[in-house]
Amino acid sequence: MDQITIKNIIKAFVKNFSLLLTENMLYPPRHPNVVAQTNHVMAAAEVVFNVLDEIFLTIREGQFVFDGIPLYELKHTVMKTTQLFESKNILCIRFTKNFTQLELSVFTGLLADKSHALDAEALQIKLGTLDIFNISVEKKSSLNKDDDKENFLPAEKIYGSSIEANKLIFNTLLKENTIPMDIVDKVAQDITNIITRDKTYSLALSSLRDYDDYTFTHSANVAILSVALASTILNDAEILTNLARAALLHDIGKIRIPQEILNKPCMLNEEEWRLVRNHPILGAKILEQQKEINKLAVIVAYQHHMKYDKSGYPDNETSCGLHPLVLIVNICDVYDAITSKRVYKKPFPPDKALSIMMRLIGCDFEPRLFKIFIQLIGVYPPGTLVRLNTKEIAVTRKVQTQALLLPEVKIIANESGSLLEKPLIINLSDEQQNSSNRSIEAVLDPKEENIDIISYI
Repeated sequence: MDQITIKNIIKAFVKNFSLLLTENMLYPPRHPNVVAQTNHVMAAAEVVFNVLDEIFLTIREGQFVFDGIPLYELKHTVMKTTQLFESKNILCIRFTKNFTQLELSVFTGLLADKSHALDAEALQIKLGTLDIFNISVEKKSSLNKDDDKENFLPAEKIYGSSIEANKLIFNTLLKENTIPMDIVDKVAQDITNIITRDKTYSLALSSLRDYDDYTFTHSANVAILSVALASTILNDAEILTNLARAALLHDIGKIRIPQEILNKPCMLNEEEWRLVRNHPILGAKILEQQKEINKLAVIVAYQHHMKYDKSGYPDNETSCGLHPLVLIVNICDVYDAITSKRVYKKPFPPDKALSIMMRLIGCDFEPRLFKIFIQLIGVYPPGTLVRLNTKEIAVTRKVQTQALLLPEVKIIANESGSLLEKPLIINLSDEQQNSSNRSIEAVLDPKEENIDIISYI
């Protein structure tokens, strides 16, 4: 089962568990609402245990975290539950495969009991005395708060959390007409930090395309690519974080466009295209209505489809040029869109995408920035699965700016397609390392090849 599906069934369990706690706080244990919700939790758990042996959740900064990624999408649903856990100093909770409905009822009853409020340590002791061993909690340690934040999310988790955050942004805006800027700020800071720490790995993550969640992965990818590109010419963390925030929100206006138009599998008619072209204006208006919004986000949302030569849309009615950071987002937005799969088109591999974009230098794209962009990501960006002329399969690792067609690669499968026990790292541009004159023959789809790229980068 893929990670998206696993995450979704975990979310269903967490949501039902939180609702059960709420019912326990409102009604006695045998009330029909409590009984019904208990059944929902057990049903959700059964689905999870078909693929996992345990459910392990941590609680950090008001969010449930699964597999290192905050479940931002559930923020409003689980808020009271996470507050309850944090008040009891509970860091994490574990449900093992054999937990019973009785154990669940006793556990939630103890959590909801206001007359005998138990902290994490006392709660765990109480569970032991009741012979409940399939549900357990752990208390928070006395780690330094700054150290805890620093070690919170590795690069791949930051990428996952940015996608989760985009789902929360979308859903909250639909329901409440507001954007949870605290979450946007957190993810923007995380993206800036990881780009600063490991630019190559971050670029590799942006190539791991989640085709089922394009709406959300696109904004995450554009933010990563934009900050990476900007960091080659800027050394200002505040500006880079503002850019990450703006890039995450650049397409927010599409929330006002009907999904059937955005996902139409054939050519749009004139009226539909007019609506789509209006999304930068809609996005700027949405952002202007938010409290404490950075002006750059409004500008990027409004201008990101204006081209370097001032064509594009909306019509540039003034003599003012584009904001310099918009020129960066413009390149990254088009690149990610071309290399992503959509309902109406197949994705172009990176080398073909760059070939298309190079024809538009000076018209759509600022020449100097586009040259820097190519030097940054290469013809075969980090994390690209490729077949070599030797028929071996490899994952690209590092761009060689002096030889963009010959990156450093990790060979993971031999010419017959069998995975190697010890992958071989070779710089294709190094004549000594590459004595067999290996070169890249084609770009492959990791899903079609059933290869987990992230395990190799």
